Amino acid sequence: MNQSIETQKSDNLQYTSTTKMVTFSMGYFLNIFVMVAFNSYVWTFYEVELGLIGIVSLWPIYMAIANVIYTIWSMVSNPLLGYFTDKPFRWTKKRGFHTPWIIIGGIPTIIFFFLLFTPPKVTGVESVIPILVYYILIVCLFDTFYALLQTHSFGAFAAHFKGDKERVKAGFSTQIFTFIANFSAIAIWSQIIDTENIRSFTIAALVSVVLLSISLIIFIPGSRESDEIKERFIVGYENAEKIPFFKTLKIAIKQRNFMLVLFTYILFMIAMGLVSMNSFNFVDDVLHAKQEIRTIESFLMLISSLLTMPIWFYVTKKIENSTMYSLGLIIFGFIVLFNLFIVNVFQFYLTAIFRGAAIAMFLIMLSPIFADCYDEIAVKTQKHQQATLLGIRNFFLKISVTIQSLIIAIIHIITVYEPINPSSKALFGLRLIQGFFPFLFCITGAIIFYKWFDLKGKKKQEIMQKLHEMGL
Repeated sequence: MNQSIETQKSDNLQYTSTTKMVTFSMGYFLNIFVMVAFNSYVWTFYEVELGLIGIVSLWPIYMAIANVIYTIWSMVSNPLLGYFTDKPFRWTKKRGFHTPWIIIGGIPTIIFFFLLFTPPKVTGVESVIPILVYYILIVCLFDTFYALLQTHSFGAFAAHFKGDKERVKAGFSTQIFTFIANFSAIAIWSQIIDTENIRSFTIAALVSVVLLSISLIIFIPGSRESDEIKERFIVGYENAEKIPFFKTLKIAIKQRNFMLVLFTYILFMIAMGLVSMNSFNFVDDVLHAKQEIRTIESFLMLISSLLTMPIWFYVTKKIENSTMYSLGLIIFGFIVLFNLFIVNVFQFYLTAIFRGAAIAMFLIMLSPIFADCYDEIAVKTQKHQQATLLGIRNFFLKISVTIQSLIIAIIHIITVYEPINPSSKALFGLRLIQGFFPFLFCITGAIIFYKWFDLKGKKKQEIMQKLHEMGL
């Protein structure tokens, strides 16, 4: 189907340099590194490494309850943060509508990430409550600033990159740094941490702080908005009806395509979260291997992702972005299912290679598809409000943390998981967490998305043309 002349123009509205894309992509490195390290090691650190599970058998449930509290806090604060920072202030008109918030959110995020790995010392049963309270307090503060950083890092994508070709190219760039971040987080932590030395987790966190600080410094110039971007934002804000937060929330929830992408992304994040949170125990107890093998696993994922991304980039020219998105999700689900059966390190590495290719297929489409949904909502509300929508996205996305925490906690309680000497039943429970549940979530999401998502073809072209006509 041929595009209209207007749509072709809108598809080439803005050419973004490679340097700009690379520095902007460092924001994805920053965000994903924090996310991977948090998902992979915070739960393990507090549940197993502190030794509290040996003092209080229900400690996994306590941690799950703590994560429920953190999730509720996050679901309340994240969308409000997005809404109240998604408007022009006198100083943001000069400095930019995203960059200042990235700095304000980024620096405390790095600090509180480090503090997560410096809890009170374990002295016995009397230290259980202080550590639990410390975790809840620090994780809520961490999440607040991380939400601000993430909202304006990811929310700026649609503003910086206009048109389908530009977004796919930018999506390609950001996902390269996403995979590098995933590899870096796993490689650094698995090389530093020692299961018999709690202090090694603090050292790994300190090394991470240095790397995160460098990435934030590089990201700042990449996030700076041009005068054209600022003008589009101001025009949209001044000309559009001032819509209250809950009305905006209601509008977003009624957008079927936005909610479908969000729903499938939540299921994907639950699947990824289960694999990440469980990998430490899976390697240690099921494969009876050292944590260092995760560095090789992560490297193989990185290489397979980078090698296959050009292939997926080419394929997107032949099929709809949404089809690629669905295929990536369903293939990823079948690959992680093999964790039910693998018995050695070689098989662990083999699944990592295929998993990297599948994740690349899925994630390379994530930002472009979300950006299309933001555009669809912008046409209806007559203004861009990516920060608000990212806040709403985070509101629902935090459900994944509670679900994955509860699944792991319940499986550990049912199978009577003992880190020092796990039973065969407990080992099967680890396999379920690593393979079956992620598979179930991914397959469900892929089928639902493929069946009902319709923001493609002529409909997407018409939205791009309307945005161009509205000056947005």
